[in-house]
Amino acid sequence: MLKKFSLLGMAFAASVTLATQVQAADPIELKLATFEPPHAFAAKSVLKAWADKVNKESGGRLNVKVFAGGVLGKPPQQYDIVKGGVADLAWTVLGYIGGQFPLSSVVDLPFLTTSSKGATHALNTLYEEGLLDAEFSGVKNIGMHTMHAYQFHFKDKKVTKPEQFKGLKIRVPSKIMGNILGKLGATPVRVPAPGTYEALQRGVLDGTPFPYAAVGSFRLGDVTKYHTEINISNTSFALLMNEDKYNSLPDDLKKVIDANSGHAFGDWAANLIDSNDGKQKEVIGAMEGHEVTIVSGADLDEYKKLLDPVEGEWLADMKSKNLDGEKVLARTKEVIGEMQ
Repeated sequence: MLKKFSLLGMAFAASVTLATQVQAADPIELKLATFEPPHAFAAKSVLKAWADKVNKESGGRLNVKVFAGGVLGKPPQQYDIVKGGVADLAWTVLGYIGGQFPLSSVVDLPFLTTSSKGATHALNTLYEEGLLDAEFSGVKNIGMHTMHAYQFHFKDKKVTKPEQFKGLKIRVPSKIMGNILGKLGATPVRVPAPGTYEALQRGVLDGTPFPYAAVGSFRLGDVTKYHTEINISNTSFALLMNEDKYNSLPDDLKKVIDANSGHAFGDWAANLIDSNDGKQKEVIGAMEGHEVTIVSGADLDEYKKLLDPVEGEWLADMKSKNLDGEKVLARTKEVIGEMQ
């Protein structure tokens, strides 16, 4: 009888040990939120690819899962859901979030860059050098990037000259773009990126600024015909992580996250973004009934002349907030110049 109980006890102990080992082997799940639909380039080829890379390098001990389509929160809520722990990570347009990221908007200034490469490297350099510390207080900044430069996409009117913007209803993605549109005489209309298709379809918008890639991501080829290439602005994005969640990770898993952060994340993402944007431009140009116009010469000079005050107004705004906009802008131009 004693032998029987002893064997039972050993079996029970073994099962407990096995269960403990299985439990210890369960990966740590990290929820990564994005408002972009699952098929969109950023969601699939940047965020999902980053998640897969991190999961692999963690040896399966991390399981970063992408929740696309805004299922964890609407576009303007991405910062709040990651800071509040609804999501462990979130990818967001920094311009969507009130006045939280004023200095990071430097890359939105007109004609500063034509691609993601230089502006992305500049943003991560600014952060690395401590010039953006206050803006990211309370969250873990995994990395920043921009898209390719913004072009304009119009529903049914060809617009190439500055005066042709007058009275048109154009989507505004950021404060600086709102200023740009105002100087062109357009009416800025706030519409989150996923709502652009419907807004164009219903006539709420006459056009929208977007990189070429976003036309594919949001299927805007169905509701636009004319595409005007000006490289007029850009916008800053960041992949943010809940600070407490990051701090709760074992040190070796923090190292996996860190190895895929900062320039490692930004430069990798920018390369994918610029390559894809070129491909999407070709796709749009080949679509029946679509027309791409590249603005140059006197027309481009006129845009630059009209928008020249925007930079000074941004600097004045930063000064009013006691922020060193001049240092940030000078460093941004320096890095972009080095990258080009």
